[in-house]
Amino acid sequence: MKTTTAPSSRSALKVLLVDDDSFQLEMISGVLQGLGVTAITQAPSGAQALQMLSGKHDFKLVLLDLHMPGMDGFKFMESLAKLEYAGALIIVSGQSDDVMHAASLVAKLRRFTLLGTVPKPVSRTALSALISKLG
Repeated sequence: MKTTTAPSSRSALKVLLVDDDSFQLEMISGVLQGLGVTAITQAPSGAQALQMLSGKHDFKLVLLDLHMPGMDGFKFMESLAKLEYAGALIIVSGQSDDVMHAASLVAKLRRFTLLGTVPKPVSRTALSALISKLG
């Protein structure tokens, strides 16, 4: 049955969560855990996330905040493209609809598998729907 296979596939899903706000990292991690995702790595900056991605980690999904000091989400996507990241991407941000739309366009131009965007505060329903697109 579909309901029994979804949690096991989600528990095997390796997720990298990139956000400079420790409260958001914990909140989004909690939502993901509630959806059955257990392999969650948190990165408090774009630079740290890139180090993790260039290592031996095999992340299938990156959840990315756009507004971060040092390296914002747009610069992060540029660097991510240089690493030839082949996994999926979800943009999670409190930015305006126009900024979220622009980020979506950038992600598509860089040929990422963009599952979608989710406004903050993150809704369990919205995140679940996007993760379900993975298969």
